[in-house]
Amino acid sequence: MNIKTENLFEKLIDNMMKETNHNPRDYCFRYIVSMYPKEVHDAFDFPGEYMDNLKVEVFTEDGRNLKMDCAQLVMPKGDITCKSTINVEHQTYPIHDEKVGTIYDYKLFLIHKTNIPSNSIVMTNKDLGKEIINCETHDQLFKLHVEVATKEKISKRLKILKDIEKSNLELPRKEAMYFAYISIFTDEKNAKEDMEEIAKIFSKIDKIESNLELHIHQILKKMIKFHFRDDENKCRELIIMISESIFQKNLEGLTYKEISEIRMDELNQQMKQKDKQMKEIENENQQLKQQLKELKQQKEKGWNNYFIQKFLLTPN
Repeated sequence: MNIKTENLFEKLIDNMMKETNHNPRDYCFRYIVSMYPKEVHDAFDFPGEYMDNLKVEVFTEDGRNLKMDCAQLVMPKGDITCKSTINVEHQTYPIHDEKVGTIYDYKLFLIHKTNIPSNSIVMTNKDLGKEIINCETHDQLFKLHVEVATKEKISKRLKILKDIEKSNLELPRKEAMYFAYISIFTDEKNAKEDMEEIAKIFSKIDKIESNLELHIHQILKKMIKFHFRDDENKCRELIIMISESIFQKNLEGLTYKEISEIRMDELNQQMKQKDKQMKEIENENQQLKQQLKELKQQKEKGWNNYFIQKFLLTPN
């Protein structure tokens, strides 16, 4: 890279490091399942056979406007015995009563909207002790299915990614979802090791769809920042690692969002500079007005003194 390109890359990395990163696990789960619903369905072990993606906006009878993480139409396969819907909620924290009530609202909404059965599923990296939890809310009982992303499942997907990278084969879409699966569901104990491993794998994979690569980069960037939030140097090192090769071969694709933000930042800086200049001009104007006011007062005072001297103090 020439000096100009290097400077742009450094600025791009700086910008990535400064980006807000609110609730990244939830964001990344919703992001990837909305972009690749079928591939996520298969890669994340959702039940049934994927048929279609459903709108996630929910309007309850009491007037609330809610949003599901994922809703899909599925056909019979495995535990799913008839055409039905599934609502999959990402959950890496304990499930409290309010969340159970919300999931039940989602279930009722899907049943009323589609007139077919609906299955409620929670995806988590916590061992909740059961595959099915019998829940009670609003004086109603319903079953909540639990899909746990165990260490074994994560290790299996990690091995598959390693094998694909070593074989120099093109990365299929389904297997590309493993990057999201691992980064979202790895637990605190293994997170740093797992994230460094998949960052290295991702940086070495050459054969991958361009847009798919950018979407996975977005997920990895956010989850690296989350898992290494206490180690800025390592965080920066890994973000550089996953960004460098894409930057060299797909500058516009990788940097569209970031460059837009850089340009917006530059425009904001220009606006701030103009605001500063305007403020300085305004201050100068205020000073001039004050000087004019003082001169006017002095002039009036001079005329008053002249009047007094001329007409009041001068004897007839």
